[in-house]
Amino acid sequence: MINLVILSSLIFFLFITFPFLFKRKIIGRHARTDHLTGLPNRRILEQFIQARTTPLNLPIAVVMIDIDNFNWINEKYGYENGNALIIEFSQRLFFSAPAHSLTARLEGNKFALAIPGTHSRREIQRMLSEQFLSLQNFFHVFGEPVSLTFSAGVALAPEDGSDCHTLLLRAERALRHVKHHGKNNIALYHSSFHRLDLERQLAMSFQSALQNGEFYLCYQPKFNLIEHSIDSAEALIRWNSPVHGNVSPAVFIPAAEKNGFIFELTKWILEEACRQMKQWNQSGHPIKRVAVNISAPLFLSDSLPEMISKILHDYQLPAHQLELEITETAIIEHFDKALHVIHLLKKDGISISLDDFGTGVSSLTYLKKLPIDTLKIDKSFIDGVHTSFEDKALVEMIIQLAKLFKLSVVAEGVEKKEQMSVLKKLGCDSVQGYLISRPEHPDVLNTLYTQKKHGS
Repeated sequence: MINLVILSSLIFFLFITFPFLFKRKIIGRHARTDHLTGLPNRRILEQFIQARTTPLNLPIAVVMIDIDNFNWINEKYGYENGNALIIEFSQRLFFSAPAHSLTARLEGNKFALAIPGTHSRREIQRMLSEQFLSLQNFFHVFGEPVSLTFSAGVALAPEDGSDCHTLLLRAERALRHVKHHGKNNIALYHSSFHRLDLERQLAMSFQSALQNGEFYLCYQPKFNLIEHSIDSAEALIRWNSPVHGNVSPAVFIPAAEKNGFIFELTKWILEEACRQMKQWNQSGHPIKRVAVNISAPLFLSDSLPEMISKILHDYQLPAHQLELEITETAIIEHFDKALHVIHLLKKDGISISLDDFGTGVSSLTYLKKLPIDTLKIDKSFIDGVHTSFEDKALVEMIIQLAKLFKLSVVAEGVEKKEQMSVLKKLGCDSVQGYLISRPEHPDVLNTLYTQKKHGS
């Protein structure tokens, strides 16, 4: 009887606990593997990399792989067939992987390899090129041959990073570099790839930076060689980010243009420059005109003349006190459109300056037709104007050309008295550069003006 009771209890115990143990085993396996392909998942990949890096500092290559344009496969053949391709791709990747490496599926059509061992950059490039040959054979969907291409980014330990997080991040950066430069290739991580990431981070920060007052304007005065006095200034935007520090305009302006933020940013610059100009008018400041750089995309927009007209009206500022600086590229590549916009702006009394003159592919025919007011000679010509016969001859030719078309001339990047002396003899109207002043905050310029006004 006792044995019967014990046996019954044991059966009952197994009946109750076996499903739980079985379920626990399944859950444990799912926590380690990708449910579709059966490959290890990101968690196992990270453990594999971390076990060989942080405690032991052993060399390892981390490869991030992404099937190119996979959305097209899903759209054309459906998600079930897309999943079938993912499975076949994962199998080929697994069987072609080097010995002792780990193959993992991270998500969607993204995979990874972790390859232990010491490999030079050239060796890993050759190894992967050979390994990926099987992935380039046709796949088949509904009996149709389908050719897949893929991109791969590689990070090597210890030179590219000594821990799992850094290696995965840099392999991802290398992968994004490939995706942005034609796809269907392999790239090894390089420090220059940080720039692309920074551009994306900046693009995501633009809106909040504008709202939080992180942008501000500095002004670089222009010295009139005829009147021998400062009479205007160029507004230059600066960004002091609590996250990225002082960001160079050479970095964030192109990022703003790429990400469609340049319109809103330039609108803010115009408003702030006009507000400051209005304030200078009220205080009797010697600066009587402010110049703002306008990027090519915005300059060619139909909305620019209306935007500027509204800003001038809002700040009650005369149009002749605003100057727009544009580049040769913005004009020459879309000449008819640019000509139309310039006529609209000139009709309202706004001055137009052609910036960086001489660095583009200027055409005398274009210059003759453009109703602009000023040419700005690029700094590259000014650097040697006092020491080089050729540079001096080029600058003299530009100045004479400008006079022929009744244009004023501003020389940029003047840093030495000898340069200014030569430019004055050649008939240049104004100079701008560190010899006169660095770009300064309005408060600094106001203090300098007050000191000069009172003879201190």
